[in-house]
Amino acid sequence: MLAFVTVGSTQFDSLVQAILSPSVLSALHRKGFNQLVVQCGNSNFELASSISDGGQLNVEKEGIDIELWKFKPMLKNEYEKADLVISHAGSGTILDVLRLGKPLLTIVNPTLLDNHQQELASALAELGHLQYSSIP
Repeated sequence: MLAFVTVGSTQFDSLVQAILSPSVLSALHRKGFNQLVVQCGNSNFELASSISDGGQLNVEKEGIDIELWKFKPMLKNEYEKADLVISHAGSGTILDVLRLGKPLLTIVNPTLLDNHQQELASALAELGHLQYSSIP
């Protein structure tokens, strides 16, 4: 199974660092995921300097094949291929993924303007459209 992670057009260091941690990768592997694609944007993390603009990096960790890249013009194909989407709580991303009927876990980025992602994610979770969390 394939999980796709997106940070959107900004950077979300803590999300990328968390998703690449041994504990999260092991949990994904235990749930049956063997592929992970990470759109990391301009996030700072251990492997960031190995990814050129327009390029990608492929690694294997904790039994999962991982593909990392910064940006693509469109993410719809990535959403369509994914069995699970893990995303920042940006409105555009949320709507695109929900329209496709894909399971969505949103991670609130509290560093953005007025913590607006928290309000959106909370409201949509209350309506049963998604699950959300934050990174301590």
